[in-house]
Amino acid sequence: MNKKYRLLIVDPNPYVADILAQTLQNDFSVCIARTGQEAARVLLQEKSFDFVITELAMDGFSGLDLTKLVRTSGLIKQASIVVLSSVSDSDTRIKCLENGADDFIMKPFNPLEVRAKLHVLLRRSSLPVSASPVQTLPIHTSSQPSLLQQIRTRVMSLMIL
Repeated sequence: MNKKYRLLIVDPNPYVADILAQTLQNDFSVCIARTGQEAARVLLQEKSFDFVITELAMDGFSGLDLTKLVRTSGLIKQASIVVLSSVSDSDTRIKCLENGADDFIMKPFNPLEVRAKLHVLLRRSSLPVSASPVQTLPIHTSSQPSLLQQIRTRVMSLMIL
């Protein structure tokens, strides 16, 4: 990795933040915030992070609040956000993902798995458009049958046989 991508780690537990920082410092330029409010201040001042790893459960300004701030404010829209939490219910995980988190990792976790997931997010975000597995569907005009109409016609012809 030539460029050191910027990573903000947000966790009130110094042990967790330090373990993550030690594991990730060779691959990323790491900054640590201990609260959601501190993270918001850092993001407002620096605006140049590529990744944010945040604990979900924090007093005052939660990891979910931070995720919403990042996604709605446009501060660092392109940043990948990973939420860490010991909360095990799927509703919470879904809520985080629906509000802009790119991944959700359950605590306790293996820091090497976090590193691997960040590298996966990095690979996905740096794919050139032509390498994207998503294919562009043709735009239909009123003179062309829509894709749905084409599928319907094909299915009907198979049912008749």
